[in-house]
Amino acid sequence: MQAIGRSFALAAIVAACLYADTHADILNVFTSMAAALSDSNISEFMNAFDKDLPGYGKLKNDITALITEADISSSVEPIKDEGGDRTHTMDLDWFLQVRSQLPDGPIVNRREIIHCELQKQGKHWKIVSLQPMDFFAPAKLDK
Repeated sequence: MQAIGRSFALAAIVAACLYADTHADILNVFTSMAAALSDSNISEFMNAFDKDLPGYGKLKNDITALITEADISSSVEPIKDEGGDRTHTMDLDWFLQVRSQLPDGPIVNRREIIHCELQKQGKHWKIVSLQPMDFFAPAKLDK
């Protein structure tokens, strides 16, 4: 009987460790995306997405235009985290500050809850759904 209890406890510990690794890996996807925006690194930002994501091409064009027109500061905070070791959903409180590259140009602040669905593809997590996508659209920075 004690062996069964120990086996169950060991299985629970292993499951908790795997979930912790999964959670850390997924959080790393989003912190890398936020850093890529701040570093004007389009390919690093887009690397988080499955290329079959509906709207992938438009998202890439929007991110390219956004980064080209402005300096970006970005932060992301998870607020909902559900799933297992193959699929996951997250809601994120995402903040963007878009600063015009013009001297004394305008600043646009955006903050929204972003819903993402992720799948494990090989060793990496990829975003297969992101809503709303227009959060990453170019800002209107007319003075």
